[in-house]
Amino acid sequence: MKRLALVALALALGLALLVAAGCGGGKVPQGAIATVGGVPITKAQFDQYINQAKASAGQNGQPAFPSPGTTTYNRYAAEIVNYLVEQQVVLNAAAKDKVTVTDAQVQSQLQAIAAQYGGTQKMYAAAQKAGMNAAQLKTYIKNSLAGQKLYQKIIGNVAPTTAQMQTYYNANKSQFDQPATRTVRHVLVKTKAEALKVQALLAADNTTANWVKVAKKYSTDTGTKSSGGNLGPIHKGQMVKPFEDAAFAAKLDTVSAPVHSQYGWHVLEVTKITPAKKSTFASAKASIKSTLTSQMQSNTWKNWLAKEQKAATILYAAGFDPDKLTASPSPAPSASSSK
Repeated sequence: MKRLALVALALALGLALLVAAGCGGGKVPQGAIATVGGVPITKAQFDQYINQAKASAGQNGQPAFPSPGTTTYNRYAAEIVNYLVEQQVVLNAAAKDKVTVTDAQVQSQLQAIAAQYGGTQKMYAAAQKAGMNAAQLKTYIKNSLAGQKLYQKIIGNVAPTTAQMQTYYNANKSQFDQPATRTVRHVLVKTKAEALKVQALLAADNTTANWVKVAKKYSTDTGTKSSGGNLGPIHKGQMVKPFEDAAFAAKLDTVSAPVHSQYGWHVLEVTKITPAKKSTFASAKASIKSTLTSQMQSNTWKNWLAKEQKAATILYAAGFDPDKLTASPSPAPSASSSK
C-alpha cells in the first residue's frame, strides 16, 4: 500500500536521521515528548506514528508489533522521535524563512493523491488504514509542501562543473560502456523429448506468430510464455551459464538444439545481435551530470540540516530521549514527566 505518513517527506528529500543528542536545561510542557526551539512535539503526534506502525505490523510477512519496553519497541520509538524532531527543525526553518503553503496548494496536492488512489474516498480510506485521519492527512500535505519548498531554496541551483564531470568519467569509464547483447526468445520444457518436439515445430516455422503459438502451448516459463518466449536483450553474466553459452554461440535467426540448464530444457533463438560499444565522455555526460547533481543536492541539504540541528535547542521529556531509548530496554515512555 502507498505510504501516506509524514515520514515519506524525509525519504523524498533524502533526509538522514541526524538529530542532535544535546538537550540543555529547561522543561518539556505537559503532553509533549520534546520541544525544538520552544515548539512542542506532542504525544499525540508520537502516537500517530506508533498507530501507523501497529496498523501495518503483521501484514505481508511483516513481524508483529513489539511490546512496549522491548529493545525493538524502543528502536521504533527512537526513530519516530528522531523524525519528528528533524521535521520540526525543518518546519521552524521554513517559518523563519517565510516559506508559505496556501490552502489551494494543499487542495491541489490532495486531488493529485486522490487520482492515484482512484478517488477521494479511496484515498481517505487508505489514510485511515494507515492510522491517519483527514485532518492529519492535510497536515501531512502542508508540511510536505513546506519542506519541499525549503529544500529547493536550500539546494539552489547546484550543478557540477565540466571538470568535475570529466574527473568522474575518467574514474568510472567502464560503467558507461555498453556490453555486447543478444536479444533472445526461448521455450522452456521439462524433458529433452519435449524440447526436440518444440525444436522441430519452431525450425519448420520460426515466425514470431509461431513462436507465440508454441511458447503459449509448451513453455513452462510463466514470465515469457505469453509473449512468445521473449527475454529481450541479455548480456554475459546475466543468465545461467549453459543458456548464456548457447545464446552467445548461436547464429542469428536460427532455432537452437535443446540446451539443458538447472531449470529444464531450452530451445532458443537469437533475433538480434548488438556488439559492445565503448563510451565517450560526450555520451556519458548527461548521466554523470544527473548523478553528481543529485549527490551535490543531497550533501548541501544534509550539511544545512546538520548545522540547523546543532544550533537548535532540543529538549526531550523523560523516556523519549532517542539515545537513552536505544541504549537499553526501558519502560514504555510517558509524557507526564520532563527532563
